[in-house]
Amino acid sequence: MDATGNLSVTQMTTNIGALVEGVDLRRPLSADTAAFLRQAILDHGVIFMRDQDITLEQYWHFMENFGQPHKEESTGTDDDRPDDVQTGNLVYTRHATAVWHADTTSLAKPPIATALRAVEVPPFGGDTCWSSMYAAWEALSGPMKRMLDGLTAVHSIQCTVDRMQEYGAAFEQSYGQRNAPEQVHPVVLTHPETGRKALYVSECFTTRIVELEPAESAAVLSMLFRHVERPDFTVRWKWSPNDMAFWDNRSVQHYAVPDYDSTRCMQRIVLAGVKPGTPSALVPAARELASADS
Repeated sequence: MDATGNLSVTQMTTNIGALVEGVDLRRPLSADTAAFLRQAILDHGVIFMRDQDITLEQYWHFMENFGQPHKEESTGTDDDRPDDVQTGNLVYTRHATAVWHADTTSLAKPPIATALRAVEVPPFGGDTCWSSMYAAWEALSGPMKRMLDGLTAVHSIQCTVDRMQEYGAAFEQSYGQRNAPEQVHPVVLTHPETGRKALYVSECFTTRIVELEPAESAAVLSMLFRHVERPDFTVRWKWSPNDMAFWDNRSVQHYAVPDYDSTRCMQRIVLAGVKPGTPSALVPAARELASADS
């Protein structure tokens, strides 16, 4: 356990996850506390903070310490303002997020980080799992790493639309008004802050590897999708009301376990990013980067 003042961070598994204690998000963060949390996310991929009974406005201002916040998906529209965050409650359809993914990599500039706060949780079930894409990359064989590094892949919103079932058509129409349906990103992402390499493909969004033949792409992606699920890459969190998770969307995937039959209501705010492969940081300077055209 490392501590700064009243703050402490306790590592949860070998590869990912840490519990941070001593933070009260009802109060503005000091520069030292913001730096402490930023480093904890870079070190552990995802951090957890309990008992954060905050308003959406406080939640929004907390996220401003690390970049440019947006509600739900990172669309970068004029509607994403602090006075509009009262719409931030999300009641998830269970199977839409029951697949390993980094958030919205179908965007040209996927979010660099995501925070999720529990408002109402089911009496049982509804956990979320996170997986380290650093660990997933490092566990691959040398020949597989050499093949993958430098390849690119198509990320499409269509897989998510299909999983949303009856809600998919409305979501696809709204998404399509502001975003292209597909983007091409690196298969292996070099993290701009840590310099470490991470796998950057997910079953939720990645449809094919551009440089491979279709059968080759399907086989390789199928292997990678199963590979990132390995338990030794992951951490699992059982939610209580007012718990918050905050994670690096560039090096972590997550999976919402659909083993519940009652309401699961969360609040999510993401930090706008840049095109993968270009600099992006969990600091306020990301606001200027996110506003640049790509």
